[in-house]
Amino acid sequence: MKYLRQLAILFALCVAGDLLSVLCAGKLPGNVLGMSLLFILLAFGVIKLSHVEEAADFFLKNMAFFFLPACLGILDVFPQIKSQLVPILAVIILTTLITAAVTAGTVHLVLKMQARRAPVETAVPAETVHSEEATLS
Repeated sequence: MKYLRQLAILFALCVAGDLLSVLCAGKLPGNVLGMSLLFILLAFGVIKLSHVEEAADFFLKNMAFFFLPACLGILDVFPQIKSQLVPILAVIILTTLITAAVTAGTVHLVLKMQARRAPVETAVPAETVHSEEATLS
């Protein structure tokens, strides 16, 4: 029953994202809006992680399966895109490299910000270390 509830929450957010997409005249994809809604609701504590965690883990573990329709769709249109294969691959490679660089830069920036916020650990006085060694002996 718990899994059905978690799936229902995720499905409801997906449908809500699609409805928002229709209201926005399709300017943003419904799946992106649905994920944004999920993020906002999780960030503000309206939905707790435990309410969707196991269903989301299932989807993450089986993500390759969900990409099959897109891959098969590309195989269907391959004869039409065969002449544009080099530019398509160039865009794929370029955007992958840009995504990796931006991700690395973001991680670097976040780590620097966390290092600034982290309290400086105080050193343990030498007397404490010596007294602990004496009690252990």
